[in-house]
Amino acid sequence: MVAPRFQIAVDTLGSESPTTHIVAGARDFINANSDCVLTLIGRSRDFSGFPSNRCRVVDCPTAVPQHATLLDVLRKKSDSSLRAGLSLLANRSVHALVSTGNSGALMVLGRQIISTLPGISRPAMIKQFTRSKGSFWMLDLGANLARRQGLLSEFARIGSAYASSIGGLKDAKVALLNIGTEAHKGPQYLRDTAMELARDPHVNFVGYVEAHALFDGIADVVVTDGFTGNVVLKSIEGALGIARQHVQDALESSDDAKSESVSKQVNTSLNAQTYNGASLVGLRGVIVKCHGNTNHIGIRSALALAKHEIVAQVPQRLEAHFEQSQRLN
Repeated sequence: MVAPRFQIAVDTLGSESPTTHIVAGARDFINANSDCVLTLIGRSRDFSGFPSNRCRVVDCPTAVPQHATLLDVLRKKSDSSLRAGLSLLANRSVHALVSTGNSGALMVLGRQIISTLPGISRPAMIKQFTRSKGSFWMLDLGANLARRQGLLSEFARIGSAYASSIGGLKDAKVALLNIGTEAHKGPQYLRDTAMELARDPHVNFVGYVEAHALFDGIADVVVTDGFTGNVVLKSIEGALGIARQHVQDALESSDDAKSESVSKQVNTSLNAQTYNGASLVGLRGVIVKCHGNTNHIGIRSALALAKHEIVAQVPQRLEAHFEQSQRLN
C-alpha cells in the first residue's frame, strides 16, 4: 500500500445536495486513491464506514447557509465548517480544501483567512473545458461580479500562469469573451482591457472570442467577469444535459446491439458532474469549489482536481510567475 502523501479537507455542509451524496463521493475517492488522506468536516455521525487510517474527522455541525449574506458570514458564522476547512488550509494542516458551500462565503472568508498571492488583488474561479482537440480554461466563473479593466487584466495573467502550471502551455493564447470579434465591439472596459493586454509582454493576447466559438480552439484561456462567466458555465451545463438526454433517448429506441455500451459512454462524457469542480486561484492554497447540487460523481471529480493541483504545485507556480513578472517590469 502506498503511504499517504496528500491531505485534502472536505467541507461536507452548506450544500444544496444531501450530505450522503458528498460522503459517498468522498468514499469513492479515498477507495481509489491510496496516496491520499481526507479530513472530513461536518457532523461526525455522517462519516461511519471510512477507514480510520485514511480519514480524519472534524466535528463541526454548523454550516454557512446558501442564502447567508456576506455580513452574516463575516460576523456570525465563526464556527462554520467552511471556516474550519479554510483554517486547516491556512495552518497547512491539509494541502487542499474541497467545498460545496456558499460561493460568496468561500470568496470572502478565503481572502480573510488565507492571504492572496503577491501581485494578485482578488482570487478568481477557473475551470477547464474539454474540446475536440485539447482543452481551454475560463475565468472568472462567479467569484467576482465587478466589471473593471484592471481586474480582467489580472485574470488574464492568472489564467495564463494557470494554463502553464497545470496544462503545460508555455505560451497560452488568451482571449476576452465579447459579443463580437471586431475592435469596436463591447463595453468600454472591455475595449480598454484589450488595449492593455495587447501591450502586456507576459500575456499572449489574441483578441476577442464569441460564446459560440469557445470550443473552436481560438483561445486556451478565456477571460470574463464573474457574472458573465457564471451564466456561460451554467448555459454550457444546461446544453450538455439536453444533448445527453436526446442521445440517450435515441439510443434507447435503437435495436443496435452496441447501443448499451454507447449509452454508457455518452452518459459519462456528457455528464456535467464528471467535470465538476472549479478552482479558486490566487490564494496561498488549493481550493476547489463544487456546485451546490453536486452528487457523488461530482465530489469524486472535485477531489481528483484538488489532488492534481497539489501535484502540479499550482499556488507555488502562480506565485513564482507573478514574482518573475514583477522583476521584469
